[in-house]
Amino acid sequence: MLLTPATRNPSSLPLSPLAHRKLQDAALDYARRRKQAEEKVRRGDVGYRHEFYGNNAAIQMTQEQEIVSAGPRDTGKTMAWLYNLNQIAWHYPGCQLAIIRKEYASMPGTVLLTYQKKIVRPDDGIQFYGGDKHPSQYIYPNGSVIWIGGLDKASKVLSGERDGIYVNQTEELQLTDWEHLLGNCSGRAGNMPFHFLGGDCNPGPPTHWIKTRARIGHLKLLNVTHRDNPEIYDPVTGEITPGGMDRLEVLRRLTGANLQRLFYGLWVAPEGAIFEAFDEKLHKVESFPIPRLWPRVVGIDPFGAFISAIWLAYDPTNKMLHAYREYSEPFGLTTPQHVENILALSGYDKQGHPMGMSAAEPIHAWIGGGPSERQARVDWSSWGIPLLQPPISDVWATIDRVIQLLNENRLMIHDCCAGLLSEIGSYQRKIVNGQPTEEILNKEQAHLVDATRYAIAWLTQPEEQVTVEQFQMNRIGDY
Repeated sequence: MLLTPATRNPSSLPLSPLAHRKLQDAALDYARRRKQAEEKVRRGDVGYRHEFYGNNAAIQMTQEQEIVSAGPRDTGKTMAWLYNLNQIAWHYPGCQLAIIRKEYASMPGTVLLTYQKKIVRPDDGIQFYGGDKHPSQYIYPNGSVIWIGGLDKASKVLSGERDGIYVNQTEELQLTDWEHLLGNCSGRAGNMPFHFLGGDCNPGPPTHWIKTRARIGHLKLLNVTHRDNPEIYDPVTGEITPGGMDRLEVLRRLTGANLQRLFYGLWVAPEGAIFEAFDEKLHKVESFPIPRLWPRVVGIDPFGAFISAIWLAYDPTNKMLHAYREYSEPFGLTTPQHVENILALSGYDKQGHPMGMSAAEPIHAWIGGGPSERQARVDWSSWGIPLLQPPISDVWATIDRVIQLLNENRLMIHDCCAGLLSEIGSYQRKIVNGQPTEEILNKEQAHLVDATRYAIAWLTQPEEQVTVEQFQMNRIGDY
């Protein structure tokens, strides 16, 4: 092969004296800044100094792999996390961290403004890559980097491994968002002796996936109160400060669920909750293996930011439906990949053949997609899942059927379906001028609820009278 500058190893190319000198100067400058950074850390002279109390202080010492601090508004949760992130960046040179929120547009005027005005000092030498208005990275003199981004544009910030990720307003995320972030900070980055995925949140509905994940021991949930904020309560006397009195008075004037969540710090259903009939004590059950002979259907939401599926099984003894499995993966996977995944969870290979008699589940029907998603159903059918169109197209009509089953205590949701439980608790009407409307707030994010609606619409379709009681074993379908 002809050896040209284009095919030659770049490192073997001779450097001009000027280029060589520039490289030497850059290396010396980096070494100088690295040594200065080490001196600043040794003196404790990094960023503004703050004292933390209660569980905000616990955040400064934690090495939990999954941890969320939850509490009312104005408890100092965000300050505590940002301070901790800054200290980690200084103490572990070269570490790769991230600040994440559901949408980037929400960050510059909130969490990033706090970081830039109250956490780091102008003389710290931290570079705001992209400018101080809309930065994409905070680059430290010691080589550490804090990446910044929203999950709506996560390709750059999550393109590599991170040692730690802090999520601002974690309650805005879906469970699938959180689980994908876990994969980006699993410890493979290796620049620190520990790794973590942490966040702060205001309380949401009692069925929120944060509560479910904490209950089963996967996530440590720290409760933060207004007494943990020294600007609200004097840490020495324990008395409320004059400024704190004014700030709490603003929160006291809130109403309804906002008052309960943002002032009292309670996990309560939202205003305009649609599934008010849902009661954790009545409708959530501990997961158990479904008996082999219980017939089943699968509801699928085949299009959107996440492709989701819910498995429903019918208990002929008690005449109840059990939502016992969920699936939710990002749209980035192809339709054949989603089909293969869902078939595998049901005990079939990608050709639709049983993996074993004990593994294959008796799926009577696969139902999914709205009236406009005909092509999606065609695509799914061509790849191995014969997706049926729900017989009822009206959204509120299908919601009514779900509510009816809840009112009759004939729909049970297994605790392993944390995503569905979270969506049911968050599903609400949009409130305008204090009044609920017919519009569903953030409906496009409720993929698991949509999958459930589709399946129950098929089970209760009037023309075939496939009610819960009449769910027969004679409708087997292709599998």
